[in-house]
Amino acid sequence: MRLAEPLDQASGLRRLFAPEPAFQALGVIGPDSRLTASACAGLALGLGRRGHRVMVMDETRPPNNVAALLGVMPRHGLADAPVRGLVSVLRQANDGLVLLAAQNGSNILAAWSEHQLLDMTDDWRARADAPEWFLLNGGDGVLRHHSLATTANLRVLVLPGKRASLADAYAAMKAAQAAWAGNHWLVLVVGAEAGQALSLFTALSETAQRFLGLTPILLGCIASEPTGGKPAPLEALLVDLLSDAGGRQVEADRINFEQYWQRMWLYSRLAAETASKR
Repeated sequence: MRLAEPLDQASGLRRLFAPEPAFQALGVIGPDSRLTASACAGLALGLGRRGHRVMVMDETRPPNNVAALLGVMPRHGLADAPVRGLVSVLRQANDGLVLLAAQNGSNILAAWSEHQLLDMTDDWRARADAPEWFLLNGGDGVLRHHSLATTANLRVLVLPGKRASLADAYAAMKAAQAAWAGNHWLVLVVGAEAGQALSLFTALSETAQRFLGLTPILLGCIASEPTGGKPAPLEALLVDLLSDAGGRQVEADRINFEQYWQRMWLYSRLAAETASKR
């Protein structure tokens, strides 16, 4: 898919000579929106505690979304960004962690003009540093609509620790692949001990290899499901493994923050065109 071209010479020169920071987009999806949001929040907090600049795009609605888990209530969201600017609609959620409310994000982006998109990213360039990690909480939305989380080439599939959830987890993976092909899948099993988690992952992996040509990697497991409306209690090792995987993927998939917005915009426009032809 071709990235959008700048509309004027000055805009093009700014992009040509600007340094390209390390940037990694991560789509977090799964068949259970509650567990997926919890895992996404836990990963974002873990990366933030290590000094990374982290932005979370929250595509799901409360109560099963990242904002609710972090105890914040965004007043504005993605729909307000063309008028207010992207920086102004973000909500500070924790040290180094900002949140962007983006329910129905694909439809919102599809309605923007390219001028609006570039004006918004230019505003961001002038006022803030790009995040090092951009986590997109797609929840179970990939099964129902065009989730922006599928535009990330690096993805975490949150697999509930029950064999009955395998079919739904595979369906989420298959839907994401159909929307945007990506070869880098990590699997986080929630609610299972190590032995059971490995068994579930093996079953999912064999199916993915056979029918999708994918070879997912086991990121790890969380023995107990989160309780009390709090993010999943992720071990430091899991965040380290994610950070290592992201570092390798940055080199394989060079793209900066502004270009990634162009990718999401093009994806949304094409998805809207496809839907209108049905």
